[in-house]
Amino acid sequence: MGYMQLAAALLAALLQGTPPAPSGASPAPSPSPIASPTVAPALSAQPAAADHLYPGNVLRITIAGANGAVTAAIDNPIATWSVDQAAHVLTLTAGQTLGRATLTVTDATNQSITVPVRVGLDAGTIAAQSLSLRYTGNPVDQAWLQKTVQKALLQNVQSAPGANPQTSFALPSALAPGSIGAFDAQVQITGGDQYYPVNSVVNVNLQNVPTESFAPSLLLYDDDPEHITTEGVLYRGRVSPGQPARLYYYHDNNNQPHDLVVAFSAPAGSATVQLIDVSRGPNIDVMTVGHFVTRDFLVQKPANQGIIVTVDPQSPYVAERFPLTSLAGAAGTVDVRVVSGGPVDVTVLSVAPETPDASIPSLLAQAKLPGDGHHRTGVFNVAGYAHEALSYTVGGEDASLNYGLQSPPVVEPPEGRDFGEYGVWRTIDFTVNNATGQPATIYLYESPMGGPLRSSFVINGALPPIDVGCVRLSQRYQIGQPLTVQPGQSNIQLQTMTDGGSNYPLEVGLTVTPPIPSAPPITAPDGCFPKTQSSPSPASPTPAPEPTGR
Repeated sequence: MGYMQLAAALLAALLQGTPPAPSGASPAPSPSPIASPTVAPALSAQPAAADHLYPGNVLRITIAGANGAVTAAIDNPIATWSVDQAAHVLTLTAGQTLGRATLTVTDATNQSITVPVRVGLDAGTIAAQSLSLRYTGNPVDQAWLQKTVQKALLQNVQSAPGANPQTSFALPSALAPGSIGAFDAQVQITGGDQYYPVNSVVNVNLQNVPTESFAPSLLLYDDDPEHITTEGVLYRGRVSPGQPARLYYYHDNNNQPHDLVVAFSAPAGSATVQLIDVSRGPNIDVMTVGHFVTRDFLVQKPANQGIIVTVDPQSPYVAERFPLTSLAGAAGTVDVRVVSGGPVDVTVLSVAPETPDASIPSLLAQAKLPGDGHHRTGVFNVAGYAHEALSYTVGGEDASLNYGLQSPPVVEPPEGRDFGEYGVWRTIDFTVNNATGQPATIYLYESPMGGPLRSSFVINGALPPIDVGCVRLSQRYQIGQPLTVQPGQSNIQLQTMTDGGSNYPLEVGLTVTPPIPSAPPITAPDGCFPKTQSSPSPASPTPAPEPTGR
């Protein structure tokens, strides 16, 4: 058979079907179906998580789909439990330990499910859902009002230790004196695993109360004891109706943490007071604290920007509370005027960090802590004090004065003193005579005489204040820009206050000789805190000074 014939025969054979089974033969048996294995339903828990329990809370968790006995285990022992095996219900009891854990539930077939568990506390409480804030000022700086509203909102919050309160709001348009407004503020308190966040909307009602500006006649000076070593009253003073006063306080902390509190109380019945409060801290750099107090008070006081609060005998007003760690300091200048009612007591005290505000009223009556022997405390008469007038003739002798070494007249106690004149508002009126017939350029200057200091000055009411910088050497440093005076007579007014943490006396004057135009870097050889230079080896060239941060 040829090749082609053979291939055709093979193809024909392949195309033929399977030959039929012989007649009478039994058909081949069909294969039996394979049985599917039985799958137990997955476990489920209701509720699926126990993530918002307070200590002592009890929660019933139903386990569905369980076969046989149910057991449980937890990776962090913050809760205990019991199991109803008939109903497959697990009763979970939160313990006193705060934190997170994972509870694993297993049945007799080794099926398991995990349930997140969290035991915690609220991050704090928000006392009132509506606040009223009465303030003064014309004009009112919106940045100041923003901070003042935020402070009022935070004073309405009692936070747990370590929790973080935050606010978010938009102020309405600026209010003229006598106007009112309202808005909603979001307040949130957050924390770590120990705390549950707290959120609330607080309605804030604003009122700009029309008031006249005032000049305090008394200075209540508090700097003794300067260093806080224990809890107790650091200072106590009284502001009477019709006699406004200024409180100036300055303290730094020793080793153990303390809270510095400034509180106002009404010993003879309800009273309403206006407070122009500029306080700063805590900060370990006490010169910066003192400088910011002066700088901001020079802005806030002329605009009469303050708040009005009502003080009851049973509920003192806590104006400030600073948590002071080791060596941190705080200071403040607070003008106080009784608007209505009887006298108001101001108390500066040190309390333990965990002391709640509700406990402060009972602490105000404590005996005053002993002083440190420096007698930097007392009541002083500042009515008309520190308002000087100087004459200067172009081409003649410089006009200057020194301040910060003397003390204002003491009212009580006799041994009290305020060397440095801290808390004193100083005004210097220069009368300039220019008989040259031509415009003349003159300069305001300062010259330190007692060591490192910082200063803020207001020239002819222009804001913001001029910051000269930190200076130390007894050299003349320029205050602001050169001044041009026309022929004839003109006036220049300089306003300033001494800074807490700075060293005095200070010379201020007017001259035609150009002073040093700016303060040196703080660590330069002629700076406030010069960098120590190491002695070079004989083979090495002398390195140039390289100032670094303080």
